[in-house]
Amino acid sequence: MQFQKSILSAIFTIATIASTQAPGFAQPFKNPTHATLSEVGSTLKSPMPSSSAVPMSMSTDRTPVSQPGTMAAVNGQQAFFSHPPTLLRAHANHNGAYAPSTYEFTISVPADAGAPLKAVTITQDKNLETVKFNSQKHQAFAGNRYAAGPEIPLASVGGPEVPGMAMIVFDQPVQPGSTVTIALDIKANPGWGGIYEFGVTAYPTSENGRGQFLGYGRINLYGVDN
Repeated sequence: MQFQKSILSAIFTIATIASTQAPGFAQPFKNPTHATLSEVGSTLKSPMPSSSAVPMSMSTDRTPVSQPGTMAAVNGQQAFFSHPPTLLRAHANHNGAYAPSTYEFTISVPADAGAPLKAVTITQDKNLETVKFNSQKHQAFAGNRYAAGPEIPLASVGGPEVPGMAMIVFDQPVQPGSTVTIALDIKANPGWGGIYEFGVTAYPTSENGRGQFLGYGRINLYGVDN
């Protein structure tokens, strides 16, 4: 009988400790991979980080996040696409070593997206060389090719350039049921050839909207020895 009382006492003690510590494990989890648009924007406007601090997390997580339901709110603040956009193609109009080029990324926003597309980040995955973007000349066009349709004005983002990353913010969000081609101006292709991968993340029309990783656009470049 005394043994049973000891067991019950121990169980009660453990339950008491767990109940007092539980709030410590209930802190809201912040997903570092799918940042909000405001978080990404503040990163670009902050002083230039060291090479080890460049935010490459969006390009290293290869698993898209599927968000069920409609433009759902998380903690009353975060929002997601009900059905995320689709990355249709990636293309370089010049793929020779050191040649100036334009990299095209075509994205389709489904009719049931649940929200317009406000912004896109394109981040190069780790490689032997980092592509040099010329952010002052980036463009966007309606349709599935460079200059295939009317040009879509871009909003001014400002801030220093982050190596290997481009941020495109549309002046007017791309509406569901539309296709847009982002044209990134490249100062010069890398001298080292191979397949270069670029992680593409889409953001809905909300400063607190969580980014949806769409996948990788792959561009094949030729090196000086090809």
